[in-house]
Amino acid sequence: MYNSFTSLTYSFTRALPFPRIVKLSCKCILIQSHFASLFQIPPPPFLPSLHSLHFLSFYSVALPFLAMKSSSSKSLEMLIITEVNRPSVITPGQRLKMPREVPPREGYSLWEIIKPNLGRDFSRFKVPVNMNEPVTMLQRLAESYMAYIDLILKAITKEAPIERMELIATYAISGLATNRNRLTKPFNPLLLETFEYQKDGCRFMSEQVSNHPPVSLLHVDGPGFHLTATVSPKVSFWMNRLICNPNSVVKLVLTHTNEVYHWETPTCTIWNVMLGKPYMNLSGNSIIRCPSTGYEARLNFDSNGGWSQRTTDLHVDGYINHGKVAIRGIYGNWSLYVATCPAHSLKDNYNLWQKAFLKSVSEKGDKGVILPQSTVLWSAFKLPDRYEMQYHFTYMTLHLNEIPPSLKSVLPATDSRKRPDMHKLEHGQLEAACDCKEYIEEAQRARRKEGGKRTKPKWFTHGKDGWTFNTSYWDRKFDDCEDIFEGPNGAVIRTAREKRP
Repeated sequence: MYNSFTSLTYSFTRALPFPRIVKLSCKCILIQSHFASLFQIPPPPFLPSLHSLHFLSFYSVALPFLAMKSSSSKSLEMLIITEVNRPSVITPGQRLKMPREVPPREGYSLWEIIKPNLGRDFSRFKVPVNMNEPVTMLQRLAESYMAYIDLILKAITKEAPIERMELIATYAISGLATNRNRLTKPFNPLLLETFEYQKDGCRFMSEQVSNHPPVSLLHVDGPGFHLTATVSPKVSFWMNRLICNPNSVVKLVLTHTNEVYHWETPTCTIWNVMLGKPYMNLSGNSIIRCPSTGYEARLNFDSNGGWSQRTTDLHVDGYINHGKVAIRGIYGNWSLYVATCPAHSLKDNYNLWQKAFLKSVSEKGDKGVILPQSTVLWSAFKLPDRYEMQYHFTYMTLHLNEIPPSLKSVLPATDSRKRPDMHKLEHGQLEAACDCKEYIEEAQRARRKEGGKRTKPKWFTHGKDGWTFNTSYWDRKFDDCEDIFEGPNGAVIRTAREKRP
């Protein structure tokens, strides 16, 4: 009977969680000792002996944990942290550094800027010029939608719809990479301000069609596709964070297959605006849909669960589904790389990948964790030397304010490259930049009061189906474009100073 009970207890305790096994063993030992010491008689036969308890504890507790550890070790061996190779892409003849380096800003408080504007429309409040970076919001959009435009060009060449969805979802993620470490604010575009950019046979054009509320429109076209987006950011303040919802709605059309893709970009949050060192996180979900093929990619940026940390969370993960069936997993570091794998590979290894990923971002260098059976679809471009001393600009951003000879005679007077306040800021002339900014904003207010043609968008028209791009922009007939940055720099500075109280 004793051996039968021991065997029964062993089978029963195998199913118990670790703490309950320990409690049961301790109770048995205490009862056994109690009988032996008080009554000087052997313990009842229904109690397992101390020897059998040792046996029970080892096999029911130690072995399962040893097996689990062995399994984890084998899995971790497959999730090696590797160096991510960044390709180097530099436009021939472009500048490789800013005219003047700017040390990272430390010790400043975003709260000192936000506090006087509480209760107001955050799209209207001003920041000191030294809190700006020398690019406009239109130029930031060019970075996001043109830096990795080759991913769309690759998608067009793929025959399988799932492969096209993989690359387009990767393109949607890649546009977020330029936000890494960028806590400075771009200049607000003036009403009717424009910006154009061309790369790899693709053309980007954007226009500021409204200031209150701010609305920026953009159009990209290239061989086999065209893309449009409306960006109407809303900024709010909550507790210790500043939340920017870009309200960005993107529509991509692949003309050779007549496929239409829709998606929205995730929310950006700056933490520690009152206390501590500020840092930025992305949050929420982004869903890329293609109704004609039935595929959709669901991307998750939320910092919940094991991702919660007091620093920038760089992970992105999700699945590409067909109907309700997950076909492919998609994951990576939104500032560095994106890879895809079979859906089961991401599901089975998710917890291990999460731990390895958090370790990889804490190490120096460009480190990544690649799951078994994965294909790396994208890695970010190499960063400039002394990147942190140049507003954390990429090589592409460094030359956005340059006017190459090929564009000098064809750009409209409304192009962002012609803003005098940004050029002053690039050269570290803060007072002159402030004067220029004040002047051109006052001139804008005067135009708005006058109304009429001076405030009507020129390159986008609004209809019942939303905004439509007027392709006549590329005919380059800009004679009737008003110089919204009017006046030589000296006159701009002098006029602004005279109007100061």
